[in-house]
Amino acid sequence: MHNLIWDFDGTLFDTYPTMVTAFAKALAQNGIDEIEIDAEQIYQQLRVHSLAAALQRFSAEFKLSITELSASYHKWEQLEIKLAKPMPHSHEVLKLVTSEGGENELETHRDQQSIELLTTAKMISEFSGVVTSQQGFARKPSPAGILYLLQHSKLQRENTAMIGDRKLDILAGQRAGLQTILFDKDYLITDDGHPDVIIRDLSELKPLLACH
Repeated sequence: MHNLIWDFDGTLFDTYPTMVTAFAKALAQNGIDEIEIDAEQIYQQLRVHSLAAALQRFSAEFKLSITELSASYHKWEQLEIKLAKPMPHSHEVLKLVTSEGGENELETHRDQQSIELLTTAKMISEFSGVVTSQQGFARKPSPAGILYLLQHSKLQRENTAMIGDRKLDILAGQRAGLQTILFDKDYLITDDGHPDVIIRDLSELKPLLACH
């Protein structure tokens, strides 16, 4: 493979610690005692499922308004996300792709924050195309954003792979006709959608990238 279409949260950037902190603060703001807040359970809901699933589960568990919990979470996340750091080896893999004549693309549910974080980390220049929530494509596992990137950057499917940390990334890539790579660094994804490759560290991508 020459080209990579990247997910952002949990793949390029380790955003989960900031998301868990924001979620815990949102619960506390809505009257939940700190002793009742289980950060590991929050992490697993976010990592394996989604923010929507976490909001649904914990609003039901603590008998909270899901609308109010969501509003509190997004308020805290706007502050916490600024502390997120790139995943180990992410920048060097991006550079390897471009140095070998390939292209990096980004397909994320996140908004302009992803661009700001990549810019701050001096990684944005490694990307040829970007799809964020602001473009209005259907969310993964829909392949809509990926199909746009394939057309926009004139990428050949047989030379392109989708990489992400959740099943929905894998399904989106498969529906777009791509090879798929699951980045499951903590062995949490059991229902994985049958990706072509599973990796635990981004450095494992290096031998997969064809050199010409």
